[in-house]
Amino acid sequence: MCGIVGALTFDAFEKKSEEKVRIESDIYITTQLLQATVERGKDATGVFLSWIDGNYTGLKMGIPAPDFISRFGETEKDFKGLLKIWREYPKLMKVFIGHCRKSSIGNSYDNKNNHPIQIGDMVLVHNGTLTNHETIFDKLDCDRTGDVDSEAIGRLLHHYTKGATEPFTMDMIKETTRRLHGSYSVLAMSGNNPFQVAQFRDGRTAEMVLVRPLKTVYIASEKKFLENVLYEYNKYAQLFSTGIAFPYLKAADVEFKTLPDDSIALWDLTIPITDKTEMSDLYNFEKTPLRADKIWGATTTTTNYSAGNAGTGVKKPAGTAVDASSSKTGTASVGDEDNADGLVWSRSMNKYKTQLGIKESKGLGAVTVDVDSGDITPVDTTDFETKEVSKDAVENLITGAAEIKELALSRTEKAADALATGAKKNSDEQTPANPATSDMTDAVDIIEIDMTSDAEAIKKAADFVDKGLTKYENDDEVADDVGISDAAVLRPLSLFALANRIKKTVFKQGFTVGYMARKAESKQPDTEEMLQEQKVKNAEKKIRIMKLVIKILAAGLKNRTKGNTPDAITAMLGAAIRSNIKTVHVDLGNAFSLGDLKKIPMLKELKEQIEKK
Repeated sequence: MCGIVGALTFDAFEKKSEEKVRIESDIYITTQLLQATVERGKDATGVFLSWIDGNYTGLKMGIPAPDFISRFGETEKDFKGLLKIWREYPKLMKVFIGHCRKSSIGNSYDNKNNHPIQIGDMVLVHNGTLTNHETIFDKLDCDRTGDVDSEAIGRLLHHYTKGATEPFTMDMIKETTRRLHGSYSVLAMSGNNPFQVAQFRDGRTAEMVLVRPLKTVYIASEKKFLENVLYEYNKYAQLFSTGIAFPYLKAADVEFKTLPDDSIALWDLTIPITDKTEMSDLYNFEKTPLRADKIWGATTTTTNYSAGNAGTGVKKPAGTAVDASSSKTGTASVGDEDNADGLVWSRSMNKYKTQLGIKESKGLGAVTVDVDSGDITPVDTTDFETKEVSKDAVENLITGAAEIKELALSRTEKAADALATGAKKNSDEQTPANPATSDMTDAVDIIEIDMTSDAEAIKKAADFVDKGLTKYENDDEVADDVGISDAAVLRPLSLFALANRIKKTVFKQGFTVGYMARKAESKQPDTEEMLQEQKVKNAEKKIRIMKLVIKILAAGLKNRTKGNTPDAITAMLGAAIRSNIKTVHVDLGNAFSLGDLKKIPMLKELKEQIEKK
């Protein structure tokens, strides 16, 4: 039995003071939940934080939650240091997940087996036990970092999201749960998409509460944890708080909900929360596949772990007691990686340190640990309900071996401009359109047209887009239109969040243009003058482009001598472009026909230089 803790924050507050209240409230509530959840598991504790820009960090150790929380140092190796990062980080925190572990498969002395589990950019916490984790690894033919069964869930999610580069979908979560046998309650997210969280369960609990004044949903393994912590929160707000004023939570401010068994909730953290919002508005919900439809069941009733001294209590090796007040563990010596601090992954999360005793206990496989006495007892896994399944009867996920690619991470350096939506990549590829095909690439294929629409309106809309629509020429122009002061803020947005923001802006602008056009028509029924004015503007634009082209070509030809090679001519054109204008973004298709561009070599070379620029 383990315990899961979560906090999902939604839209930002307008005032910094209100956001500060939420940060302190989240810190208080999640810390209290983590401490309460220790009764479900004392072998290890871990937490994970993700911000809106895609940056994330985490901390986990093979110690109980109270010892974990009471590490009061100022570094990221201590819980207090982690909270310091949380308070000082300038971006909005989106996801907090925590875990209190009771060891089953994979001992807690090896921090790789503790939660949160991280595979590349995929991070999850799991409560329960899988009976077919070996089958999953065999089918995926992928690496295995630790011994814990929960890693198999991460490997499936990592596979279906193509290395955590694609967002979660209901279909891929269903395919994942279809291959999970045993019990589970899971919270999972991708570091590349801070706006989605996948939650699914079978046989293990998942309780939730929406706190509307904080625009946050809190998750725990038991409802009593949520109720007691919110009671303590209100008590603290009314009786003890002398600094930040926590809002007092009334019954109408909160909504409790239990995620039904055998179900999936796919949370959308872009949805705004009001005093009328219901929790069901915040996620998509579906049932998991029926048990009869499940595949990849365990093909054997035993595990491949060595049973060691099965059936006999094994004492934890001497000198391994955890000192919560020290950054060292037992008698660990400096420089000895196997005996190093019980820490951590943080930011890059690609390096692990393990606690003393891993070598002696690793061979035991599935174990339980009594944290008070230090007794380690192997778990008998033969009572798992399994059956023999022939390989021919098992449906394959893939036709061949699946390549699970590990992503090298450096979140502090890359997170803000390398998220799952590919926003950074897209911005890098925003080269000017090919002038020879600009008319074609700007076209939109209309698959279906509502014939009840006004045909004249459709024609006028098409004319407006073709002749009067201003095109974005850089990221800053997009940011201005959607009301953001810094274009860098756009890059961390997932594709759907960015599309929603642009869609809202475009519809608002379209309505405004239509409204103003209608006012103009009512004052001036004859719109021929307006069309003529637009034609003049288009002609002036073509003239400006032609003058610029002539200026560049003249500058390039000025230094041309007999016998120049094509490469020399190209270099001259490049130099002319750089010396004549600061930023070249010219759509030659607006000034020259496609035939001109093909027939005149100098125009073709100029086009290539401009696109390269």
